Amino acid sequence: MFGLETKAQEWHRDLTTLCAFFLSSAVFRRCGLAILKRSLHIALAVLLIFSYSTTAQQQTQDVPSAKTIIAHRGASAYAPENTLPAFRLAFEMGADFIEYDVQVTKDKQLVILHDQTLERTTNVEEIFPARSRIAAGDKSEKKHWYVYDFTLAEIKKLDAGSWAGAKFRGTSVPTFRETLDFARGRAGHLIELKVPDEYNARGVDMERLTLAELKRYYRATPKSQKGSPIIIQSFSARSLQKIAAELKSPLPLHLLTTADDKPGWLTREGLAKVKSFCVGISPHRESVIRNPDIITWAHELGLQVTPYTFTTIKSQEPQLLRAEMLRFLYTLKADGVITDNPDLAVEARTKSVSVFIAPSPSSR
Repeated sequence: MFGLETKAQEWHRDLTTLCAFFLSSAVFRRCGLAILKRSLHIALAVLLIFSYSTTAQQQTQDVPSAKTIIAHRGASAYAPENTLPAFRLAFEMGADFIEYDVQVTKDKQLVILHDQTLERTTNVEEIFPARSRIAAGDKSEKKHWYVYDFTLAEIKKLDAGSWAGAKFRGTSVPTFRETLDFARGRAGHLIELKVPDEYNARGVDMERLTLAELKRYYRATPKSQKGSPIIIQSFSARSLQKIAAELKSPLPLHLLTTADDKPGWLTREGLAKVKSFCVGISPHRESVIRNPDIITWAHELGLQVTPYTFTTIKSQEPQLLRAEMLRFLYTLKADGVITDNPDLAVEARTKSVSVFIAPSPSSR
């Protein structure tokens, strides 16, 4: 920046001298105003170029650090959550990461599904009407179709798209492997392990299964993730501690926290504990609204902060959601946002950067 300023000053001085030379010399007397006007136009153009370059350099240095846009279950405001169409749309909208949930089937295959049960997002009731059951201890006595009661082959028979619209009819529940392949080189992966403690209690080592699949696809170390970095997150601190300490995975980990944060992770003391096994936190946005200092405290410890979930699905107007994400990213200083609407988040990021790099009125 300072080099450009000095250079512009030198050019200004030299061009001023040149103009004086023209006015006082025989050249001006012989050639008259035509040459002088042309010379002055050139001089003015050069000065403007240097002036704009100096201003742009200064403003570019003030641009905020890059913010990460994470598509929650894909672009789930517009396509069925946790499906390849939702992931494809997220890529097209410019998301940096796709966030998705991992569950385990009866035959210990990893599939992408948010709920432990299948009925909300598939037609399992139609295909397997007699396979529901009431979970032990469930006081509601409501019947459910649990993921871990079905094999992968059976789950692949289900329609996971029609509930979101006729154009998605026939969309299947993707496997973890299919998702890794589909996103390779197109976006990063924010992988949430769903209820790993419950799976462990059933004798299913969800953490080992996940890492084994990542190793199979050469994604178990940070150096092997060009174009598709991996982050694992979970609400289970025990599960993340197991991955870091017992399984000694070098992959970055984020701790998810609920809106009420009953365990107290979002205090200064709690965050210091999180730092011992994670590189970041994904707090509920309401937690940050109540106490914006959470982001400051986390950053003081070197923890990244990616709040969730920003969405229009619950009737929030697009312009209000865009403004809210802009506030979280650039006023509260979150490192990224997890959103059902990656297009609006990308617009918010682009709008912010354009404000910082646009030439000021005085430089136009």
